[in-house]
Amino acid sequence: ICVVGLGQVGLPVALSFCKAKFTVIGLDVNEIQINLLKNRKSPFKEPILQDLLEKYIEQNKFLPTKDEKMIASSDIIIVCVPTPISEDIKPDLSFLEKACKTISNFELSDKLIIIESSIPPKTFENLILPILSKNNNNVLASYIPERLSPGQAFEEIETTSRVIGAIDEKSRIIAKVVYSKILKSEIYETIPLVAETCKLVENTFRDVNVAFANEIAMVCETYGIDVLEVRNICNSHPRVNILSPGPGVGGPCLPKDPYLLLNPQNSTQIKSDMITNARKINDSMPFHVLEMIKNSFKQKNKKITNALITVLGVTYKANVSDTRYSPAKEIIMDLLKNGCKVIVSDPKTNETFNAIREEDIWKSLIKSDMIVVLTEHD
Repeated sequence: ICVVGLGQVGLPVALSFCKAKFTVIGLDVNEIQINLLKNRKSPFKEPILQDLLEKYIEQNKFLPTKDEKMIASSDIIIVCVPTPISEDIKPDLSFLEKACKTISNFELSDKLIIIESSIPPKTFENLILPILSKNNNNVLASYIPERLSPGQAFEEIETTSRVIGAIDEKSRIIAKVVYSKILKSEIYETIPLVAETCKLVENTFRDVNVAFANEIAMVCETYGIDVLEVRNICNSHPRVNILSPGPGVGGPCLPKDPYLLLNPQNSTQIKSDMITNARKINDSMPFHVLEMIKNSFKQKNKKITNALITVLGVTYKANVSDTRYSPAKEIIMDLLKNGCKVIVSDPKTNETFNAIREEDIWKSLIKSDMIVVLTEHD
């Protein structure tokens, strides 16, 4: 198996297949990442990742490389490259397109190409297959979207059900046999378009529900009541499950997947007031937190300028090391612009977003004018 892209999805996927007794080639264009892996050093924190990395490098079962020619010796090629959004909130498929063009340069007869990256609906049909088929006839291909969460990657790879969107019967059968080796869960079989859409709908569902929780939190602020108490009482109802409100939504999926859903490949953007407004609410939360901070200083007749503020937790969610799209970035950078001195304490990451890092939480608290908890690490 060759896994293309060794980020926070690709690397756990690669090592999961090693656990299932496959030999796995890990292909990435990032030379620093490859050198780290060859030296048995994990590029990010993830439970059991370091142990698995050391074990399978030692056994020559995991082979990290920049050499694209290794694709030729692989039977299964799994693509896990990023699919971010651009500054104008459009899907950026350049990494995926480049990976597929590289793969298409090789003879692909009897090889199965699997895409795990999140993609806008119709991308598999209108972009990926034409590229893969350009130099090859009878390409075998399936879309199997990842469903893992950082901090629980290996557990979720095993236990979360998966969907296979295959282009034909042979691709479906091979994909199911291969993935059944790493899964202890159900496999759903469908067409690529359904698989593409399901992946994005799942994350959009969560984003919309977080937006509802944040909106209720602001309603409760207006009434001067505790949203957590309201939430706990409401959730005692058997048909209600309000999520936790927070300072915003971050990470690699929720801030972008709703936009991927509304931007089908080679088609007009789909209009959805609910989805778009949910994104606006969640994107606005860091600024709402900043207003809360500033208002708190006013209520105490204190100036925010030169205030010492301690921020606890800067990762995008609890108990992970990932800071991508973290609401903490916007909040900390704005506080610094306002002349605040900001101290960051986070046991999961060294990132501070230009604030001062303090390992000892108690030292940072003693001198602080305010404590802002942005991430609820255990």
